[in-house]
Amino acid sequence: MKPSLEDERRALLEQIEASRAVYRRMLTDAPTDRTARATPARSRGVAWMLEHPLWVAGGVALLVLLVPRVTAHRRHTAARQQARQRAAERMSEPAGSGGTLRALLTVGALLLRDPARMRAAVQFAGSAWQWLQRRRQARVTVTATPAGYAAPTPRNTTEFSGTRPH
Repeated sequence: MKPSLEDERRALLEQIEASRAVYRRMLTDAPTDRTARATPARSRGVAWMLEHPLWVAGGVALLVLLVPRVTAHRRHTAARQQARQRAAERMSEPAGSGGTLRALLTVGALLLRDPARMRAAVQFAGSAWQWLQRRRQARVTVTATPAGYAAPTPRNTTEFSGTRPH
């Protein structure tokens, strides 16, 4: 069955009225039913933010400006406090407590990060150890005594190459 001409006319008039209502809402900036359904507000705060986007943008801009300043101020005060604590610890520690060990551990940690540096450090340490051993060997000179004992030289009194004298 064909729809009657009257039904078609009513349908066309409804479509025209609906499109006019849409245009009126667009001109008066009133929310339409479609946009209200497309962005459902679950809370009053979200609904307010959707209705006031400029205020939200201003608040975000304010946060972007203020948060780095506040965190920098907190970091600065924390750094000053840590510096005071370190100074107090240095004053209470005896001189030379762990400085060399700490430096060696730091160098060791840096060397362990790179295998090429580690190999170079091992070669350097081996060369230094050999040089030290050669130098020690050159210092130790043994003189013969009439009793047959090996006496140490005046330079090296801690090492004995023979039996212990009584």
